[in-house]
Amino acid sequence: MHEGEEDLRAKSISIIEASEDMSLHVSMIERCMNTLQYIRENTPDMSEDQMIVALIGASVFNSTASAFKLLLGGYYQSSGLQIRYIMESGWLIDYLKTDLKLVQEWKMTPEDKRQSVFRPGKIRDALDKRDGLKEKKREAHYKRLCVLCGHPTFAGFAMLRPEPNADAYMGPFLVPSLLEGCIQELVQVSITAAQAFTRFYPPKTLSDYKARVHFCEASEDWMEKVFDKRPDPTPLRELKKFIALLEVA
Repeated sequence: MHEGEEDLRAKSISIIEASEDMSLHVSMIERCMNTLQYIRENTPDMSEDQMIVALIGASVFNSTASAFKLLLGGYYQSSGLQIRYIMESGWLIDYLKTDLKLVQEWKMTPEDKRQSVFRPGKIRDALDKRDGLKEKKREAHYKRLCVLCGHPTFAGFAMLRPEPNADAYMGPFLVPSLLEGCIQELVQVSITAAQAFTRFYPPKTLSDYKARVHFCEASEDWMEKVFDKRPDPTPLRELKKFIALLEVA
């Protein structure tokens, strides 16, 4: 099986490199991981709240690496399970930022109460309300991953079929459409998690500001190429002006 996984990894990489879209997504996934790593390694004297969030960030980093390795090796359903974990973690980080008292509450809540106090549905609804969203897109995205990857469902067997009507395959296999689908899902949840994570760690040094600009530029470029729209450039422009002042100071 290991030889098969390595063979599929090489073939998957070749497919990705031949696709401009998939290469763009993978580059953005890497940027998200680099941002998580940079903040964890370059934020001395973290507050207790920041250390708690940093632990979530570490699990997101590892799950992203695991999801990518699994999809390259032909385990699409297993990759999707990691992707759902990243999704939940990113929303949790975002939710904790809405009220900093929630960080300690989340840490101290016993497991038998966690599902009621911090259940995914409650977090999704709170974020939708904050953002003024009524379409329930977070819920739809979550349920799609639950059905396909998170729970034993008949619909989820589609992630195990080399072809739509074929029998499920035991072990790694290569389906370009599933490879691309997993990468598309992974890049979306990675960006959400990384963006939420950065809000807990305001930049302090010139290096911090430059790292933040690199992440913002990559995110905006990705959004423009994928969705043909770009966020308001003013914040990034002002950040670059501030960096220029720091460089001459």
